[in-house]
Amino acid sequence: MQATPSPAATLARAWSRRRTHRPPVATLARAWAHRLATVATMRAVATALAALITALPCSAEDATGARAEQLYKNFLDKAQSLEIMPDEGEQPLQLVKTPLFRFATEGTVFGSVFVWHDADQRLALVGTIGSLPIRGTDMQFVELHLLKAAPIEPLTFPGFPTKRWQPDVKGLQPAPLPNAPPVAANARLRLTQMRSLARQFDAAMIHDGQTNNLRLLPQPLYRYNDPTQQRDGALFAYVWDNGTDPELLLRIETIEEDGRTTWHYQPIRFTWRQLKLEHRGEQVWQIEEFLERNAPLQQTPYITGLTERVPSAPDTVDVIGQ
Repeated sequence: MQATPSPAATLARAWSRRRTHRPPVATLARAWAHRLATVATMRAVATALAALITALPCSAEDATGARAEQLYKNFLDKAQSLEIMPDEGEQPLQLVKTPLFRFATEGTVFGSVFVWHDADQRLALVGTIGSLPIRGTDMQFVELHLLKAAPIEPLTFPGFPTKRWQPDVKGLQPAPLPNAPPVAANARLRLTQMRSLARQFDAAMIHDGQTNNLRLLPQPLYRYNDPTQQRDGALFAYVWDNGTDPELLLRIETIEEDGRTTWHYQPIRFTWRQLKLEHRGEQVWQIEEFLERNAPLQQTPYITGLTERVPSAPDTVDVIGQ
């Protein structure tokens, strides 16, 4: 009978076989040299492809994207040119230069949504600067809604000096939200509450005799700076199915009265079309089509209208009527 090798002998033979079957150093060197050469070749090919792609003409999508960025810059320039002065005050309303929202509808209608603060950094005004094609020409439009129930000096628009806005501030006070929960002490929980309260509303827009249900965007466009339990709020947007252009804004905020803080809401028109708003199935607000949009003097809290042709070059502007 053959003797069983000891464990030590078995390990010795295994180690010997491993050393015997290891490839020579020269073989390993050649393999690594081949691998490095392959990597270098692949890098060279990638560099050549990148150079080729860069040299190719821009696609239509690239051109549209570049045009959109030019339009958004133009919208910011227009917003900065608007000097909105409170009737009683030495400082104009302050534009927040970063837009809350930028939209593109069907690749032809573009816009940026901005807000303005008062001297106390409170929300005072919201507006859209945008463009839409009319007979092959991009026309710029301005859409503003006063939020603070305090008069402003009459505003005229660069590019359209015959148009003047002197809004009446009556009716700008938010309304109490019925059956709303107590205001949470935690800022994160208050945001959850505001989102839940916004979902209790249903908005519709009437256009060409047809009622179009509007879609609530899940996240607010704007949340108050440095929120507290006594002073917190947000702006929510309702949009049409054919794009993300806000048609109606809903402001939900906390208001402290007589030592008690409660939830309030304020519908904000953001289209010239007829709008309706329901809360838990009951209509709480309706506004008719904005027929005064072409009048030279507009006195409603909301104003909209075309102002000028959008320049094709960054430094040129065509005034309507010239």
